[in-house]
Amino acid sequence: MLKIIDVDVVGDHVIEVEFSDGFRGRADLAALFSKPPFSAIADFNRFSLTASGVLNWGDAELSADTVRRISKGAVVSASSRALTPENVEAILRQATWESMSEGRPDILQAALRGYAEQLGHADVIKRAGIASRSSAYKTLSPSTNPSFKSLAKISGAILAIVRENNAQHG
Repeated sequence: MLKIIDVDVVGDHVIEVEFSDGFRGRADLAALFSKPPFSAIADFNRFSLTASGVLNWGDAELSADTVRRISKGAVVSASSRALTPENVEAILRQATWESMSEGRPDILQAALRGYAEQLGHADVIKRAGIASRSSAYKTLSPSTNPSFKSLAKISGAILAIVRENNAQHG
């Protein structure tokens, strides 16, 4: 199933988006947002990236397939998508900043969830020292307000795993 794994607003109803299959591109959503149900959305920037990889504005959602159809871009090579400690740290830093600036933990949760899926939930949970799988999933769910301590543990675990993987393969 195709999922959106990263998204950034870059203009008026324009997003840069990355999909689970490596496609990266830009999508102009203005035409969609000129018609119901999206025309009723007051703030385009207030969306979340759900655990299932869709964009959610509360009462309206856009599937990864829909966004992909209107995106212009290309599949990016696996080597340029490689998880490096520097790239992961930069993305987590930006997601943390946006979460704090907007008072929206779901931004950081989406970034962490994406990395946990790539690296394997079990490894991240074990490394973070989180008591149970359900507790970890709850921490990464966009419908919860997790503690900063839990988010920091998962962030640290992700960075540690990426560093180890790079040391072994690099």
